[in-house]
Amino acid sequence: MARFISRHATRTASRYGATARRNVVIAFLALVALGLVAQLIYLQVVTSSDLVKNGYERSLRVQTEDALRGMILDREGEPLAISTPVSTLIIDPSRLWETLNGDFNHLRKTCTEDSSYSTDCSWVTSSNESEARLRYHYEILRPLAALLDEDLAKFYDTLAERPELRFLYLGRQMPPNIASEALELKIPGLRRENGYKRFYPSGEIFGQVIGYTDLEDKGQEGLEKRYEGWLAGKPGKVKVLQDRAGRALRIVEEIRPAAAGAQLQLSIDKRIQYITHQVLQDTMNETRAEAVTAVMVDVKTGEILAMVSLPAGNPNVLAERRAELLKNRSVTDTFEPGSTMKPLAVAAALEAGVITPKTSFRTNGTYKMGRYTVRDVHNYGTQDTIGIIRKSSNIGMAMISERMPRKKYREFMTNLGFGQPTGISFPAEQRGHLPHTEKISAFDYATTFFGYGVSSSALQLAHAYATVANNGVAMPLSLLKVEEPPQGTRVMSEKTAKAVQKMLEAVVSDGGTGRRANTESYTVAGKTGTSHKVRKGGGYAEKNYRAIFAGYAPAHEPRIAMVVVVDDPKGSDYYGGLVAAPPFSKIADWSLKMLGVLPDKIAKSGEIGLVADAALFEDNDSAGAPPHEIAEETE
Repeated sequence: MARFISRHATRTASRYGATARRNVVIAFLALVALGLVAQLIYLQVVTSSDLVKNGYERSLRVQTEDALRGMILDREGEPLAISTPVSTLIIDPSRLWETLNGDFNHLRKTCTEDSSYSTDCSWVTSSNESEARLRYHYEILRPLAALLDEDLAKFYDTLAERPELRFLYLGRQMPPNIASEALELKIPGLRRENGYKRFYPSGEIFGQVIGYTDLEDKGQEGLEKRYEGWLAGKPGKVKVLQDRAGRALRIVEEIRPAAAGAQLQLSIDKRIQYITHQVLQDTMNETRAEAVTAVMVDVKTGEILAMVSLPAGNPNVLAERRAELLKNRSVTDTFEPGSTMKPLAVAAALEAGVITPKTSFRTNGTYKMGRYTVRDVHNYGTQDTIGIIRKSSNIGMAMISERMPRKKYREFMTNLGFGQPTGISFPAEQRGHLPHTEKISAFDYATTFFGYGVSSSALQLAHAYATVANNGVAMPLSLLKVEEPPQGTRVMSEKTAKAVQKMLEAVVSDGGTGRRANTESYTVAGKTGTSHKVRKGGGYAEKNYRAIFAGYAPAHEPRIAMVVVVDDPKGSDYYGGLVAAPPFSKIADWSLKMLGVLPDKIAKSGEIGLVADAALFEDNDSAGAPPHEIAEETE
């Protein structure tokens, strides 16, 4: 019995143990199943919104939105620089090839496994897979290459050269309609960015003043560079939703709106600029000059009304964006002003009280200064100060230099603007050269009174003559339109200025060197100048000249001051009075009429009077002679 009980107990225990183990396994499996269900529920219910959100955010991209660059206007509000909408095409080569290769593999597999898929599957299933793949790529890219006017083979090679790239420009500053057509081709990885391109309606007429912008729409030359911070504006940022191919579908959020740049209104009058350009072009053609320059200043306000130099380039044409075509010679080129310096040197002496307009000088053709002899073209005999300027006597100027304290002379010329920045802060502007007069010889000091040993830009010289015309008050120069005339600085007495004005009027009278600067309608005052050009390597070129006329009009109530420079005219005529004075006359006459200035040259009959030109032309600018021709060493 005991043995039976023991066996029964054992069987019972064994049976119970097996059941328990089974139950444990079942329970474990149930728990695993329950965990999986719970995880599924969690994924479906708890985190589904997060997963959707994460997937959505992976389809978002932050994109820069270009700011509209501010316009540049002339003084009357005419546009000189505007921004037009353009598009930039960008492709992601890595996405392009990943998609195209995947699509080809799928097509090849389908054509291989299903012969009824297409009647034109033979080329896909060709034994030469690489050739078939290339054909497929060509067919996809052919419309895009044609749209961009690219050779298909070269276009393909460019894209295939570095397939790992994520960013490649296909076209910049292109018309938006072309970019839209490109996107319609549904090329994988292709997208566009919108921006602006600068356009200059007046082309080369204003090119040297305004400059241009680069592909990033940043100013590179001229006023575009000078006022970059003013014109550029601030780009914005937007968040866009993109598709699998990387194309922007829509803007979902404006992170920061783009702020347009400010407008810039110039002091230059477009009409006067055009006339000046035309006259200079004619002058350049007639004289076969290397270059010509003219700059005009409003006497009362200091505003620059015209600033032209030739040859010039069109900033709209990439090939013409060269330094020699787009440099503004009015401020970047300096030169020895020659005899145009003489009235200003006389002003310094008058202001110092060492001479008067009636001071007499016995010129007599030659004058010794130490071991040098100064010469005039003719023997003018005894002349007063007015006659010295009217005849442009070198001897008279040498005599004046001996009376003029050197320190006072340099101070006067510095205050007049020589050797100093003009204040317009134009890129690459040159300040010229004014020597330290205390450290040079008496003869070298005298040559500065002739306009040698000192250099000036056309704008500096025009500013000096504008100051004389404004009764000795120097107005700050401006390339921007001013609403009210600024406060000027008196640099010479009114008495001195008016005395020099009479001398400058005498220069353009009958018998004066500058009489061809006269106009039919307006009186003119000014001075001729002719200087030898400096050779590369030093010294003066024997047969290369620079002809200059500096003056203002009308003579009695001045409105404009102007300098005309003709660089290296070819032929027998190279004097300032013959070459530079006539274009001054034409430009001044037209400009004053455009500005609404009433003619002041009226004959007794009531008709507009003409200036006679009967006297033989005589110019003692010394043919622009450098010091060794003005004066010869005698010891």
